[in-house]
Amino acid sequence: MTLVQLSRTRPVPTGASRVPLAPSQGPLELVDPQARRVKYLRLSLTDRCNYRCTYCMPEDGIEHRPRGELLTLEELGVLVRAFAAWGVERVRLTGGEPTVRQGLVELVAELAEIHGASGRLQVVMTTNGSRLRELAAPLRAAGLAGLTVSLDSLRADRFAAITRRDDLPGVLAGLDAAADAGFRGIKINTVAVRGFNDDELGELALWAWERGHVPRFIEMMPMSGGRLFVPGELLPAAEIRARIADAAGAPLVADSGEGVRGLGPASYWRVSAGPHAGRRVGVIAAMTENFCAACNRLRVSATGELHNCLARDDTGDLRSALRPHDPGLLAARVRAVLGHKQAGHEFQRDGRGGPEKPMIRIGG
Repeated sequence: MTLVQLSRTRPVPTGASRVPLAPSQGPLELVDPQARRVKYLRLSLTDRCNYRCTYCMPEDGIEHRPRGELLTLEELGVLVRAFAAWGVERVRLTGGEPTVRQGLVELVAELAEIHGASGRLQVVMTTNGSRLRELAAPLRAAGLAGLTVSLDSLRADRFAAITRRDDLPGVLAGLDAAADAGFRGIKINTVAVRGFNDDELGELALWAWERGHVPRFIEMMPMSGGRLFVPGELLPAAEIRARIADAAGAPLVADSGEGVRGLGPASYWRVSAGPHAGRRVGVIAAMTENFCAACNRLRVSATGELHNCLARDDTGDLRSALRPHDPGLLAARVRAVLGHKQAGHEFQRDGRGGPEKPMIRIGG
């Protein structure tokens, strides 16, 4: 298993190609060349993390951006208000690890009050769960609508191997604190890795269902130029579903509750019969069941780089349009990046086709 061998990876380039600026053409509609409407913004708050998950970043060699290059809380608020006015319905706070960003609770309170073209903005967050014991209650009170927690194993040795931190009890306590604070339907994200945690996917699903959470399993993707990707570790979505069905004791059927897909990239399934009938499971299958045709997302890095696809390095610089704030330039930059959004990614099962940047530099 390669998860503990990644300190030998070569340095990650920090540069990125820039999308050429598009001319202003009236009010901004977030519709790409494939007629897909953007409703979902993933917003990274920091490139720092208190874990070192092997599929996200090498153990060493990551140079964090100076704090002055990160978008300020005020700039984040301005940016989200603009996207809400253009039709974004949901913003997901990511990182790095968003809970290490100072002022997080105050930012959530501000964003949760935003009303845009589609009504009140839904603010959700993805976290490793390490700080939820102290932050779950204030985040809930501030208006955070939903949580996704990354958890790749329920076994302490495996958890430590993949995160390079021995903190499984802290994450489990954080999940309990989140439930006590009133969060419901917490999504549990697990990267499925053949030969590492594939033998406990069913256990993870049953554990999540018992607590009212929604398990979701993610295929590995070739980030960082494929340097963190081993083809033999890819566990296809069909095999993931088969293992969950086996643990549940009944076949899975496509979910019709919020559609096969919600606003995000996961396809959802329900247990068809038996003691777990109706329980939901999500699968995010970028490699074997391409979901690009329904993509409705844009990503903004912690330094204000706008990505139209997780799989690509080309970006648009939004920070310079916020310093000072120039609404026209900001809209033009977004329009330019959206205008270059391709029909699909180019991930290959041999590790080619992904971005040179690590996940932490783009935003999870």
